[in-house]
Amino acid sequence: MRVLRPDLLSWWLVIPVLIACWLIHARLRGSFRFATHPPAAGFSDVSRRSTWRSHAGVLGLSILAAAATVFALMRPQVLVAERVPQYERQDLVIMLDRSVSMRARDIAPSRFARATLELRNFVRQKPDGIDRLGLVGFADSSLVLSYLTGDIESLMFYLDWLDEDSSVLFGTNIGAALTSAMDLASKDNRPSRKRFLLVSDGEDHGTELNAALDAARAEGFRVDCIGIGSDASVPIPLAPAREPQRASLAPRPPEPVQYLIDDDGRRVTTKFNETTLVRIAAATGGRYVRSATGSELARALAQLARDDRRIIGWRSSTDYHDVYPAALAVALMATAALALLI
Repeated sequence: MRVLRPDLLSWWLVIPVLIACWLIHARLRGSFRFATHPPAAGFSDVSRRSTWRSHAGVLGLSILAAAATVFALMRPQVLVAERVPQYERQDLVIMLDRSVSMRARDIAPSRFARATLELRNFVRQKPDGIDRLGLVGFADSSLVLSYLTGDIESLMFYLDWLDEDSSVLFGTNIGAALTSAMDLASKDNRPSRKRFLLVSDGEDHGTELNAALDAARAEGFRVDCIGIGSDASVPIPLAPAREPQRASLAPRPPEPVQYLIDDDGRRVTTKFNETTLVRIAAATGGRYVRSATGSELARALAQLARDDRRIIGWRSSTDYHDVYPAALAVALMATAALALLI
């Protein structure tokens, strides 16, 4: 055990002061009581015993409260040894749907903007079990934006770039995205285990998914899926959602929203479809999580990162832990009992 404030050791002198005050008070009180109100015949012994027991209780509780308070103020700490599991390091490749349907605003500010927002938070607070991250963007075709890296700022740069990109990308080819992600993982020379995360609204217009799933199963790759979108059919804006204006800026009139229309001039709508995502997760042994409002994304990312962590060993860890909260609790209880006794 150690104390962080040994300079407060002199405060223990309050205990002999309390004992001296108690002795003086007990003697003066006893002399005054028996001089002014002599006990009735036959009750002097009982009165004397009850008085001394009560006074002894007051003294004991006072000493306990004072000692516990001084002990807490000295900030005592005890050395605690514990076994801490060591988890296998894993690399995570994120596949992010960039198709125009992800601009739907059934989830504020949009499906895509909410996904990149939560991915930023995930990257900033990367779980201990995740070593490096890679990023693949896809629509009708796929693009490796970041190879596996531990550079957080690099990933943040690409997420910011995706938010600012106004290109309208039609079509969704999840099979191509999965193939690119697996190629990215196979080119890495580190022997770490590779995991994959797909974030999409579920639409898939490609023809490569079956072959990509066969390759993933053959390599033993696990693909977790997060589906983002509501059950409603919603129109598709052509422009990406922007961040709300700051209060300090002069208010500007809202820009008109242009929507994707078909050849007949009617708005094209999109509806979340989880069938493909459920199939991918089931085929590769991964998990599927649905985010219908956007608020579930952060919990889903954290849960998926914790899942399937493999313990490869244990290490001993010793650290000092504060015990002053327990001392303060003892002091408070002694003080409360003292108040009741007095």
